[in-house]
Amino acid sequence: MLVCPSLARPGLSRRTLASRWNPSSKDDLKYAYATFLSPPTIYQSESEADTDSDPYFTSVRLLTYQLLHSPTTRTGARTPIPFLVLTLPSVPPSHLSTLAAAGATIIPIQPLDLPETFNQRLITHSRFRDVLSKLRLWQLTAYTKIVFLDADTILLSPLDSLFTDPDLSTPLATLPGNSSAAPTGAPPPSTYLLAASADTWGPQSEWLKPGHPEYLCACFMLLSPSEEMFRYYTSILSGPDAPSNAAYPEQDLLIYAHRRDGRMPWRRIPVQWSANDGRLVGELAGGVRSLHVKAWERAQGGNAADEGTREVWRGLVREMEEYYRAEGIA
Repeated sequence: MLVCPSLARPGLSRRTLASRWNPSSKDDLKYAYATFLSPPTIYQSESEADTDSDPYFTSVRLLTYQLLHSPTTRTGARTPIPFLVLTLPSVPPSHLSTLAAAGATIIPIQPLDLPETFNQRLITHSRFRDVLSKLRLWQLTAYTKIVFLDADTILLSPLDSLFTDPDLSTPLATLPGNSSAAPTGAPPPSTYLLAASADTWGPQSEWLKPGHPEYLCACFMLLSPSEEMFRYYTSILSGPDAPSNAAYPEQDLLIYAHRRDGRMPWRRIPVQWSANDGRLVGELAGGVRSLHVKAWERAQGGNAADEGTREVWRGLVREMEEYYRAEGIA
């Protein structure tokens, strides 16, 4: 059973954080949290009456509060770990100013073109058409490690220790390639770091059993930025191995680039760090630290929320709004 964090207003003074990316001003900015905010779209699913009409924007506001201000989940580092929000040019300026006022670090990025090999009919009208731009994360080389969270994530406890977890955060050497194979595109870097949660749906108990298929999810990742890696990814997109299905463009690319039998196999982040099923919170010893769930939606499949998770979402949004009002944050 989910336990909603205290709704009492945190007794915090407002922190002044940079609202625009300026890493050269802070040499100690080595770790960062990040998310991606795309422009508002029309959602067919039910949204809560007490949230913004764009629930993803509301979720990013909530992540900003949870990571930077909430006494239950905020970064505990002596120097607060920044929260980067990657935004496309079409995101409304009012959304950017609201997030910046709350302490988020806004990083404007340019979209990446969808390769011709992608199923254009499938992707053109999909709300996932913009997510390939998440690959811009690998260009943020002012940071040594980034924990990426999809916008539809809520926190239940702090995540800082993920940056230094020895089983997940240690860089790996890229495995040797087949010397007889003709090189295509940019070569992979000599070392890399990519750990990710597994994409799951429905009750997750089955997904914890040995032998169950693993499916890399780009919704929750620990990575090291690298221009070399970025060039490698984009060279795949322009080459013969580019995904053709592309229902989830960046995820399909990462699944191929970090396949288990390839040169850079991915590490799986245990479900205790990130789960899709709110009911799992009470089933795992020690609990779950975050939920990747559309908590504004009724459970109908996918990662929509059950009523217990929806109630936690509503409580956290009220807590956020109360804090922002008390601190004079728009």
